[in-house]
Amino acid sequence: MAGLPLNTIALLILTASATGIQFNVQPTRIEIGLSNRFTIFCSFNHGTDPEMSSLVSLFISRAQDTANVDFHEIASINTFSGNVSNMIHNNATISGVINNLGVSFLSMEWKFPDDQVSGLYKCVANGVDGTGHPISVMSTSLVTSEMPDTKQLVQVVRNLMINMDYALENTCISGCWQGRLEQMKRARFEISSLYNGHRYLLSKIANLASVAVAQESCEFYGGYLAEIDDEDELLFVQNFIKSPKTIDYRLVLVGGTDEGHEHQWVFDRTGRNVTFTKWIPGYPLIQPAYNCLYLHGDYAWIMVDYLCFETARTFNSRYMCELPEQ
Repeated sequence: MAGLPLNTIALLILTASATGIQFNVQPTRIEIGLSNRFTIFCSFNHGTDPEMSSLVSLFISRAQDTANVDFHEIASINTFSGNVSNMIHNNATISGVINNLGVSFLSMEWKFPDDQVSGLYKCVANGVDGTGHPISVMSTSLVTSEMPDTKQLVQVVRNLMINMDYALENTCISGCWQGRLEQMKRARFEISSLYNGHRYLLSKIANLASVAVAQESCEFYGGYLAEIDDEDELLFVQNFIKSPKTIDYRLVLVGGTDEGHEHQWVFDRTGRNVTFTKWIPGYPLIQPAYNCLYLHGDYAWIMVDYLCFETARTFNSRYMCELPEQ
């Protein structure tokens, strides 16, 4: 498994053969921001392993780097205290029991897991044999994750919107819906502090497919492509763009288009004129296809016009939404 990347399309299950121990990991694929649950279930059935006379403890360990495997315990339970120990103290829910007359188990569950759950997991059952000597059995699972592309998100968004009315009328009423929406938002966007009653969302996914896809994504979360109205707002947005620890993008799409009316910039959502601009010297260009407004990282995040679709991969683009808050 040396060198196997963590962010791949599938979640692979590699289970070592061991009598009595079961290690189940679900789901079979994790899509960051879309998968709503991730569970690990490590169990041992007393009497199914003839060598294990008495079970003492169950451990779940994880190695996040699969190229240089170094396991760290993240949860355990033992017969001495009977209590479950959580070594990672994140948002995982952990439960378990030791039962030397039946099934013992240790389980972990995450709601809306992120890429931090990726890694190689190990379930270990420790006990003693009939002569009192220590004995261990184990099973392993490799967990990988992917960040869905924007087109995939939009399709999910459309499906959710179709079913939203039904959900609100039944057991998953507005609180449930809003909770899930917030989890999805935080998985897919960097979220700004409040500015003049608005928040800004910076997408985490590179290479947006089109402005239409970005706009639809913003609308799903109750906003629109960011509409920059003055120097102070631009300064706030620039500082927010520079806030992530790793900046691997050069273009950020915001609201504004001159499509169909060259050099007359309007906000497509309302048709309102763009009254404030701060262009890179030489821009906007006289290019019929360059109809959308971006902020460019090579020029201190001021404005440039560029394509509205299939942005070149070398530019590693993002998009920014603006959300009014009550």
